Amino acid sequence: MQPGVGIALALSRALDTSVEELFGGEREPTPIPARVATGTIGGRAVRHPLDAEHLAIESAEGYATNVFVAGCDLAVGLLSRHAFARSRDARVLWLPMTNRAALDALARKTVHAAVVHADSAREKRLCAGKFARFELATTEAGWLAARGNPLALRGVADVVRTKARVVNRPAGAGARQLLDQQLRRAALDPHRVIGYSHELAGQIDAGRAVAQGFADAAVGLASVAHLFNLSFVPLREERCTLLVPYAALGTTEIRTLLDTLRSNSYRRELQALETYDVRRTGEELI
Repeated sequence: MQPGVGIALALSRALDTSVEELFGGEREPTPIPARVATGTIGGRAVRHPLDAEHLAIESAEGYATNVFVAGCDLAVGLLSRHAFARSRDARVLWLPMTNRAALDALARKTVHAAVVHADSAREKRLCAGKFARFELATTEAGWLAARGNPLALRGVADVVRTKARVVNRPAGAGARQLLDQQLRRAALDPHRVIGYSHELAGQIDAGRAVAQGFADAAVGLASVAHLFNLSFVPLREERCTLLVPYAALGTTEIRTLLDTLRSNSYRRELQALETYDVRRTGEELI
């Protein structure tokens, strides 16, 4: 039974809506606008969605300058927080990506800078004449294992022998390359590693999987082991390098990034994580 016109009008006024909206039947849902951050790279606008877990609390508006940095290292997230503390008009946003994806994004000009863990000779060849290289820090990569290392894992042979469950990283990630290198040296087939095909996107995802018991081990960075209070078995030292296009060195975005990287406050806090050597942080690498 429909109410009379008078009652309908009174209800619409009381609820601050129209009669049609009250009694007009089902309506199409109002689409929720996408939340994106916009920056300028090489004179063109670039947008990145704010849909990653750590970006969900970021505002889509209110910043004159957004600086996009791609990479998988936790130190990039710390860099973004320090940049905000130094400049309320500029904001550095961390876009977690594998080494390969970060380099591709930098080449496509969809990010302002990239942080990679790479062999220095290969890195120099990739960057020659295109990108300036700055040291972020040096750290170690190795096996992440459950606290106390209950399976006594020391290398990939132990992982296979104990049938430890592993989580892997995607192709193009430094951790994936390191695991494959260890398998080749031990002459072991990847299919003998339980979970080799189980890939997780980020370093933090892999560390969390081990910490919560969904996996026994993963290859990752010492900083991730420190974050989740995991046991860590080092395999090699790695240099974290910040890459920026030579042509962009004088821009506001890159000046903000480099000023933050070279600040004493950033260096002190990075060192406090106990897994980074910051003696050359901010130095340009030749």
